[in-house]
Amino acid sequence: MKSPPEDDSPLRRAEAISESPEMGLAAAAYLEVMDGSYSAGGLDLNEPANEEQIEEEDMSGSKSNNPDVTKSSEHIKLASGSNTGASADTDTQTGQTLSTDDSGEEDDDDEVQSTPCSQGDVQTPFQGMMFDSWEQAKMHYNKYAKMVGFSIKCSTSKNSTLDGQKDKQLFVCSKSGKNADINELEAPPVRQRNRSITKKTECKARLRIKRRGKKWHVTYFIEEHNHKLIKKFSLKKYLRSHKGIPKEEKDFVKLLHKVNLSAGRVMRIMGEVYGGLANVPYDSKDVSNYMAKIDEEHAHKDMSMLLAHFARMKKEDPNFYFNLHTDHADKVDRIFWVDGPAIAAYKNYSDCLSFDTTYITNMYNMPFAPFIGINRYCQTIQLGCGFLKNENIESFEWLFKEFLEAMGGVQPDNFITDQDAAMRCAILSSLPLCCHRNCRWHIMQNAQAVLGNFLSKHEQLRQELNAIIDYSMSIEEFESRWAEMIFKHDVADNTNLSDLYKIRATFVPAYFKDRFFPFLQTTARSEGFNAVLKSYVDPHNNLHHFFEQYLKLQEKIDVAEDSVEFKDEDKTVRVWGDYPLEEQALTVYTLPIYLRFRAELRKVTSYNVQQTGGQTYVVMPIKTYVYGYGDKSYKVEANLDAETYICECCKFNRDGLLCCHIFRVMVQLGTTDYIPERYILPRWRKPEETIVQQKMELPQVQTDRKMSNKERQQLRYGTLCNEYSRVAKIASTSDKGKALADKYMLALEKELQEMKATESAKRKNRKKSTTPNVEEQEGENIGDSGQGSSSKFDHVEDPVYIAKQGRPTEKRKQSGLHLNPTKVVKCSVCGSIRHTAATCKDKLTPDKEAKEINFFRDMV
Repeated sequence: MKSPPEDDSPLRRAEAISESPEMGLAAAAYLEVMDGSYSAGGLDLNEPANEEQIEEEDMSGSKSNNPDVTKSSEHIKLASGSNTGASADTDTQTGQTLSTDDSGEEDDDDEVQSTPCSQGDVQTPFQGMMFDSWEQAKMHYNKYAKMVGFSIKCSTSKNSTLDGQKDKQLFVCSKSGKNADINELEAPPVRQRNRSITKKTECKARLRIKRRGKKWHVTYFIEEHNHKLIKKFSLKKYLRSHKGIPKEEKDFVKLLHKVNLSAGRVMRIMGEVYGGLANVPYDSKDVSNYMAKIDEEHAHKDMSMLLAHFARMKKEDPNFYFNLHTDHADKVDRIFWVDGPAIAAYKNYSDCLSFDTTYITNMYNMPFAPFIGINRYCQTIQLGCGFLKNENIESFEWLFKEFLEAMGGVQPDNFITDQDAAMRCAILSSLPLCCHRNCRWHIMQNAQAVLGNFLSKHEQLRQELNAIIDYSMSIEEFESRWAEMIFKHDVADNTNLSDLYKIRATFVPAYFKDRFFPFLQTTARSEGFNAVLKSYVDPHNNLHHFFEQYLKLQEKIDVAEDSVEFKDEDKTVRVWGDYPLEEQALTVYTLPIYLRFRAELRKVTSYNVQQTGGQTYVVMPIKTYVYGYGDKSYKVEANLDAETYICECCKFNRDGLLCCHIFRVMVQLGTTDYIPERYILPRWRKPEETIVQQKMELPQVQTDRKMSNKERQQLRYGTLCNEYSRVAKIASTSDKGKALADKYMLALEKELQEMKATESAKRKNRKKSTTPNVEEQEGENIGDSGQGSSSKFDHVEDPVYIAKQGRPTEKRKQSGLHLNPTKVVKCSVCGSIRHTAATCKDKLTPDKEAKEINFFRDMV
């Protein structure tokens, strides 16, 4: 294609352009316009483009004497050396010419063609340039602005008095106008955010377009700027008019947002797609704003979407159970749901549950309340979850009632929660048959705040207190050792210790030695589940988004269980010793339970045994300390005839496994051939056929699911961007390489557009020949498992939104079992941190003490 000749006249320029075959129509129309031979029956485009008319068409309505106004003959400059015209059916998004059949429109003036928006280098606007719409003109000017290195903005516009539609539009440089003097502005009454302001230089660069018939014409264009332009490619994306995420990539970002990826992670992914972060045409803030916009679309229809999702779940899983509760203003304040597989699992794992409400995962500040169980592989599983607006007795009673309703009225055998008075009262009234205990860690952490400083001064008392709580094997032993400790250290008047003693029955292990809390003394499983959930859910999301992430986390739990189950069937491990009972344990126990069994069996080497009676044995530690059991000796009763073993540590009652003390006695007696059947719990056994069959009866999930067309398109888009970025790196090394890449890219783009047009025509023909299917309407919000019709939920509204302010406080858990001091305690006499004032005074004579005290007082 030829470049414009040195002769800058419009007629000579159009003649040169017309030599190109694809520009014949455009050039012919332009020649007719310029020499005045245009037919009277067409659109009146033969208006003289002189300065007087340009001044008359100014947006202000008054004539302009601006010397910067440029004639068309001075501004027909090509940035890429091309002046290719597009038909009236040019795609406004891509600038590609479509066929007349695809356009679906009939233009009386087919010769008049609009100027295209090319994908590569952009043509410099000029007076007389034509577009199909003002949006297309804006897009073209913005592309030109990005290529040159400035940002544009829409200025004044004018509507027609005939049809009321926009008739004129002025686009200006973002640095037009001037900034107000900050020193002359009044101080705001309240503190405002420190926002940056664009430096304005009264730049005169602008583009004005006017509607004439069906086309928009450039009637005024100033190219020169009075400020520096951005030349560095990686900086142009920060110009305001060039910020934004392309439509294709918005779908990809939305897909990443569904899996709760942060804006920073999304940018790193797009950096890989583009071949570097500097090449991504937007920044992390743009991605963050777009994600916030996605969430904003669902801001006021959270409950309707959640109920619709519940309805779909109910169709797929008939055992799915849910219920809502509203306050006096019909705002949802309580929610509970549980799926069918969890209800089926509860029948096998109802012996111990963990419950915690310390994690807030939504924009309503409604604490998340999961019911957590332990499966046969010692994994954490979900057995239902809820949200509560208020953590009071009434709310907890409602939640426990719904839980029992879903589980067929079967109460859990043992229940562990954090230290919450309202929760405890609700459990006593709603779950009277279960054994409830508090998390020992939480209670000791609360004691840390009030006892830490005091116990730091009495190290021996601190050590005795922890030993009494951790290693008392019976209630009687705990009571006697506590009394001795109080008397020995003379702390009967310490109210904080008295308060800890009053709640001893809620957390001290000696009070629960016969209850089944497998490998569990705290609510760590609930808190661990919350920690995993935190990677899936953002605290600013709504409940519907939380439910979607909850399903993804449930899938992860199921996959993890399947993985362990496969390893249990397909893999094996070496046994530690030569005891036959270890071979038996490897056969009957699941692999994670066997590993715990083996760790217990190894501790046999840490003890000696001595017979003290007919069937009574004392197991004594060889060294001073054994992990998990301290430094004390344990009594074991062994009846060989009945094959019964009883140890005072009660590990079998607590964890469902025999302890190392019983194994040591069995080794002493030579009864290591097998584990008695009564000491192998069914919940720790490998799954049997009946359990597998029960699992197969659960709702079937389609395993051969294929990706949708949209998902495949997004995947192809990301892959192609990544592949083309490698080619772009090579082509960008030289002008010759770029020209070669442009050549093949234009040919490829043309071929792809032809293919797209052909496929579009085929789809239109198929639609005409077939009758459209009527999609089945989605069901109304239905109740849960026989809970009635959807009418009971028609009136519900979203919970009250709670705005977040400031950075959240640090909630990292720290150990409180050792009751360390919360602050440094200094001697009030000498200021040392190594001893107390009482110790310091003991070392001083009365005279010297008085001198020292007076000295430090003077220093202060």
